[in-house]
Amino acid sequence: VVDVQTGGILAAASVPGFDLNRYRADYAALSADAAAPLLDRVCQGLYAPGSAFKPAVAAAALTAGIDPAATVNCTGRYGGPVDLRTALEYSCNIFFYDVGRRLSVDVFSAMARQLGLATPTGVEIAEAQGRLTWSSDENYQAGLTLMAAIGQGNTAVTPLQLAAYAATLANCGQRPALHFADRAVNAATGETVWQYTPTFTTVPGGEGVFGPIRDGTKRMARTTRVLREGPVACAAKTGSPQLADTLPGGGHYVNSVLIGYAPADDPQIAMAVVLEYGGGGSNAAPILRAVLDAVFDG
Repeated sequence: VVDVQTGGILAAASVPGFDLNRYRADYAALSADAAAPLLDRVCQGLYAPGSAFKPAVAAAALTAGIDPAATVNCTGRYGGPVDLRTALEYSCNIFFYDVGRRLSVDVFSAMARQLGLATPTGVEIAEAQGRLTWSSDENYQAGLTLMAAIGQGNTAVTPLQLAAYAATLANCGQRPALHFADRAVNAATGETVWQYTPTFTTVPGGEGVFGPIRDGTKRMARTTRVLREGPVACAAKTGSPQLADTLPGGGHYVNSVLIGYAPADDPQIAMAVVLEYGGGGSNAAPILRAVLDAVFDG
């Protein structure tokens, strides 16, 4: 959970965790635990974002001059012609396959990096770099562009980067550097001797690029009851990226990914949730709702 105005990290949870007081005594057991409790998933866990990546493709499309009102026939979930806003609302893969193909993988991956994915967040502790999908990748073929356009392919990013990305969308293209430390205080006097100065990187485009994305993600949040009934309106985008692991009856396990920010029209916080083997993006919505309740409900 990130303060979009300062880049301050308000909350960060990596589960399973461990008791820091028993770190040395329990180290051998913790190291051997298959659930990897010593891995800081927030900063070092790498996950395909799935459809939570689609706003980045939308931003690349709008920057390239694609009309947000232009439609593609969505033969999947929506079943009809959809424009960019509706494609975000209903997460139409067909729309983003088409737009990603027209843009090229290098164009939308470059936009994703500008927005905060697979790039350093500024945080003071060790973080994974992450990766995006490029035409120069050793395994590249045309079909990889389509997979990357819906947040799969070779793309893998950290939850912290997803939060920076959500904050950038909330800020209409102003990407905050993220930080844990806010100030240093003289213990003897209580005087603040150092204060963090918020810093931002501008992603060009302004309202013309980020306005339609804001509209689409606000509409998407309203399709989910648990978010629609929250204490404030929010904007959100889910993702359900497939894993290599195969289910006993066929098909694949999926993670649950969700980015969002709130209030939708006057953003204060941005959030990212990743649930390993979570079963789909909507399953992360109650966690985002819990944050909204904690921050905004009374």
